[in-house]
Amino acid sequence: MTEASFLNAVGLFLIALVRFSGFFINTPVFSQTIIPMRVKAGLSALCAIIILPHLIKTQTLPQLSVSGYGIMIAKELTLGFLIGYMVLIFTEILRLAGNLVGMQIGFSFVQVADPASSQGLGIISEFFQLTGTLMFLIIGGHLMILQAFFQSFDMVPVAGFNFNKSMVEEVVLFSRMIFICGTQIAMPIIAIILVGDVGLGIIARTVPKMNIFQIGFSLKILGGLSILIILMPYLGEIIQALIAQSMEKINLVLAKMG
Repeated sequence: MTEASFLNAVGLFLIALVRFSGFFINTPVFSQTIIPMRVKAGLSALCAIIILPHLIKTQTLPQLSVSGYGIMIAKELTLGFLIGYMVLIFTEILRLAGNLVGMQIGFSFVQVADPASSQGLGIISEFFQLTGTLMFLIIGGHLMILQAFFQSFDMVPVAGFNFNKSMVEEVVLFSRMIFICGTQIAMPIIAIILVGDVGLGIIARTVPKMNIFQIGFSLKILGGLSILIILMPYLGEIIQALIAQSMEKINLVLAKMG
């Protein structure tokens, strides 16, 4: 191996390491704070070593100035971060849906510590998020996003990242799914609770002496949990559809980046 080829291999390894580092910092399961930074760094280095032979055969590190290499590293880190963010959106959708459901049935005051975000979350939101994470692992979502990330080196080669308007618009449009899908998932329970509130209001008008607040609080919890149990079989299908849509958007964004 000549000195030029050795330096090219080292440069490609470092660039791949940077891209994988941005990915593991901001992706479901791997980005959680309970996973030590050494483990994330080791995974990034392992993935970079695995893909290095392919990069050596297909790509060459461009000759740039010091500032040029700095800009390229920033772009590669941003690319990995964006791909992770596209997958992370589906967990944020479930978190928002859980917050809306918990607020409607009266569980918003029940907070649990979330080790991933180091914040307090509603118990329904945490349940949705854990269910989504387990489903993500069961269907092999972590393997699918790793495969898509490996393919990103062919779609967006080293120093080929193009930060353009269409790519930003696609990411912003997909980010709207947090509010749209989150509301759609919670809407059946919200609608039924709303109908129940109307019924309780009519009863309160008819029987003024009845303590509607105390009765309504218990009925909301019982009814909300019952509806949630009924809708649970469909939650797995919704999570699979969200993950599949994330994979499609990743390929679309990568095509616009290249």
